[in-house]
Amino acid sequence: MSNPASSGQGRRKRGQRQRKSPAPPPATSESVRAEAAIREQIYRMELANWKIYVFNKVALGIAIVCMAKNVLVMVDKRRGGGGGMSGLLGEAFQHGDALGRKKHGNGLWSFLGMQRGEYSVPKRGLQPFGAYPNVLNITSEMRSQFHPIIKIPLRKGKRDVRAAAEEGACLESESKSASCDAAERKLLNETYDYVIKDYTGQTKGDNKVLLEDGKRVPQLVSSREEALKFAKLPKKSKGFDVGRYDEDRRGGSLYTSSLFLKEGSVDERTRRTIHIGLDIGAPVGTAVHAFEDGIVHSAGYNPDLGDYGHVIVIEHRLKNRGEETKVYALYGHLAARGIKGKQTGQQIRKGQVVGYLGNTVENGGWTGAHVHFQLAVSPPPTHDMPGVVTSDQRAAALLEYPDPRYVVGELW
Repeated sequence: MSNPASSGQGRRKRGQRQRKSPAPPPATSESVRAEAAIREQIYRMELANWKIYVFNKVALGIAIVCMAKNVLVMVDKRRGGGGGMSGLLGEAFQHGDALGRKKHGNGLWSFLGMQRGEYSVPKRGLQPFGAYPNVLNITSEMRSQFHPIIKIPLRKGKRDVRAAAEEGACLESESKSASCDAAERKLLNETYDYVIKDYTGQTKGDNKVLLEDGKRVPQLVSSREEALKFAKLPKKSKGFDVGRYDEDRRGGSLYTSSLFLKEGSVDERTRRTIHIGLDIGAPVGTAVHAFEDGIVHSAGYNPDLGDYGHVIVIEHRLKNRGEETKVYALYGHLAARGIKGKQTGQQIRKGQVVGYLGNTVENGGWTGAHVHFQLAVSPPPTHDMPGVVTSDQRAAALLEYPDPRYVVGELW
């Protein structure tokens, strides 16, 4: 028989165990809206943080690319020696075998969607002075201090361009006005006694040399026997002339030998006819001067007909407001006596005679004595640069081999 007290207490305990917790009060519409607002606010904060994160990553990537591009341009401008951009990036115009049978390469510049130094080139040739990329950053003030490659005589009654410039102070000012630029052009065009040659084939007679007996002979001989013959014949013209940069000489019948075809090709479309140097014609034996201080990069003899003959390449160092830029200048078609004794590393002074214009035997078979002057941004592997290129190579070549007028002035 159970104890009533204990049984009652057991029932109370069981009743307590069975008693449920009170239900929470029903949620009101205000609390639901408050909770939703908090969640929305948290979501917006997380989204904003994510956007900031993505923006920072993108900005960092852009900054790295811009810095890399600036470094590439600086290295490209200042490089010299065997490394530089040739080793790091690949050349926009790589050096290959003799006289311009070069390989057209793009390297990292194309990968980055850039041309060399972010410069662009004119689509058509024979553009006016200043239209071509000034990749060497040569200023008019620097140009006024360069020594002439060849001392072209003054026209009768004309004054020296440097003396006039000193009086007008146009060439010496750091920031020249348009009137000063016009004055400089006028002085160069009207002061010196020379003619501008047209080797496009449009001007009759410019692609031949006039002898004293009135006979006209081709600019380039076809054999060494002819070279010996024409070297002894006196030329009627004793004057000075200029052959232009970026001139397509396809119609001038100058580059007809196999030397100017792609190696192993007979396709005329591969013929190199676009001239990317400057020719200054003068009598045989005329002195050729270094336009600036430098050292001999290389000197030698390129024997093929149509080649440079005796040639020297000088590494010049251009200084502009504390910055120094290397440029390699080729002086081609010279006489043997001027090249003799020139050694790599030899110091060259501004204005020093580095050679003399050679005759037909010495200068590569050219009946019209002249110096081929060409600038290069990259050091050539030897005493050679491509004096002419194909139309496909032109764009890259105009960046690698800048307009020589930035050194000699606006001769045309």
